[in-house]
Amino acid sequence: MKTLISALNAKYVHSSLAVRCLKKYCTGFDVETKDYTINDSTDAIISDIFEKNPDVTAFSCYIWNIEKVLYICECLKKANPKFITVLGGLEVSYDAEDVMEKNGFIDFIISGEGEIPFKSLLQTLENGGDFKNVPSLTYRENGEILQNEKLGLCDINSYPFVYDSADELKNKIVYYESSRGCPYNCSYCLSGDGSRVSFLDTARVKDELMFFINNNIPLVKFVDRTFNADRKRADEIFDFIIKNTKNTKFHCELAGDLITDKTLEILKNAPEGVIQFEIGVQSTNEKTISAIGRKIDFDKLKDKIVPLINLKTIHIHLDLIAGLPYEDIESFKKSFNDVIALRPHMLQLGFLKLLKGSRIRNEAEKYGYVFKSKAPYEIISNDFMTFADICYLKKIEQMLDKFYNSGEFEKSMNYLFEKFESRFEIFDMLVKYFEKNRLFEIGLSTDMLCDAIKNTFANFKDFADCAEFDRMTNPKCKKKDDFEGNAKLKSVCFEFLKDTGMTHKYLPGFENFPAKKLVKFIQIRRFFNKFWLFNLKNNQYCDITEDFVKFCIESAQKV
Repeated sequence: MKTLISALNAKYVHSSLAVRCLKKYCTGFDVETKDYTINDSTDAIISDIFEKNPDVTAFSCYIWNIEKVLYICECLKKANPKFITVLGGLEVSYDAEDVMEKNGFIDFIISGEGEIPFKSLLQTLENGGDFKNVPSLTYRENGEILQNEKLGLCDINSYPFVYDSADELKNKIVYYESSRGCPYNCSYCLSGDGSRVSFLDTARVKDELMFFINNNIPLVKFVDRTFNADRKRADEIFDFIIKNTKNTKFHCELAGDLITDKTLEILKNAPEGVIQFEIGVQSTNEKTISAIGRKIDFDKLKDKIVPLINLKTIHIHLDLIAGLPYEDIESFKKSFNDVIALRPHMLQLGFLKLLKGSRIRNEAEKYGYVFKSKAPYEIISNDFMTFADICYLKKIEQMLDKFYNSGEFEKSMNYLFEKFESRFEIFDMLVKYFEKNRLFEIGLSTDMLCDAIKNTFANFKDFADCAEFDRMTNPKCKKKDDFEGNAKLKSVCFEFLKDTGMTHKYLPGFENFPAKKLVKFIQIRRFFNKFWLFNLKNNQYCDITEDFVKFCIESAQKV
């Protein structure tokens, strides 16, 4: 019997860990895996699966792919009624009977952890037997939909390492699991029930991480929901990564309040860019935090996060969720200001999704939630926020991503953060400018974004220099070869670059380039009452004020 396990990932660069886990555990069966994306042609996916002609076709289902997966399964069943269709994953685990009731073309659904049930299902299909012996299975029998008892969390050490070859991982983000479960029970999340976590043996984790390191995998993302749930174990793994990694970067999600002084001491030795952390803050409203089942004191959390950011070697990504209980628009502004004041490298503004099986979905009536009926079940409104509030915050999110998270407006953001006590107001002003000039309706180049932020804050002294400095240091911008029409400055720049001593000092490696060639990718511009030399070829810049002013005085040049 031939089995095809497929995933529809959000992007090509992603790789499905789930399908690889199932295949590896089902050694001895004829199992093939295939990664597609939600952007692939639906017809092309259907044709590809049909031509492979599997006896069993299985899909890993999540909020981003469920609609497309169901349509593909329906078409495949119509094309060949003998196809056996199997679904698994979070999006079908909590209402499996309902999914099968509404979709007669689905033969089986596996709820929860999949390795043992899927292998048991294949054995039953191949050798015969009773489906009632397959754990976590929902199936059809004599016109009825039956559901077996769900398997609990198993020992993750009983499962094999899923990667055999680095060839399949080229140009992909690699996902790695060193634990299952979560000790927390956040009301909006499906990852934990507040009880046990199954940890992979630390020695084995080290061996498997070396596979990625030795094969120069660019980025490995731990899918552990709370990587430092066991703080001692996390510290040991951090220390191992720091001492052994070469070209591989590692990303993991932490509980910020579990970071210890010892963890910080270990992380001080991390080379720049090797480790990335994502930390969920979600809100700083104490009533909100209590309602969603988190136990976070923001002041204490801040004391852990700030030293991490101050290391300047670890990328820190913080999360906020709009639409949580008791968080109205004013409360959200405060949460936003509290968190962005820490100056994380990225602040992700997400919107509450009322996932199937989550406690907050079951509490929808309690908080007056109205949410979208189709995946991803995003909030429309609740007792604390209107839909107009949500729409407004989505515009704030766009401004946050374009001007802060992009990292392309560092000078501008630094300036504005000094001027505004409420940093939320910065992004509010950008929203108003975009609305007034109907910029939300069009795609904007980076040059146009530079113009937008420059115009938004045109009344602030010296801000134009910040915006133009950001433009000069951004390789995506085009306005870099005209010296802003200043022919005199271009001429002085030419003379300055003819001095081989200056070239050696500020452009090492370009000493043998004649000035007429250098001037094509070098500019000298005046910002903040200083002169800066911009190397557009390498996207580098430096302050040359002292030497340039001296040169201008000695050569009687005026700029």
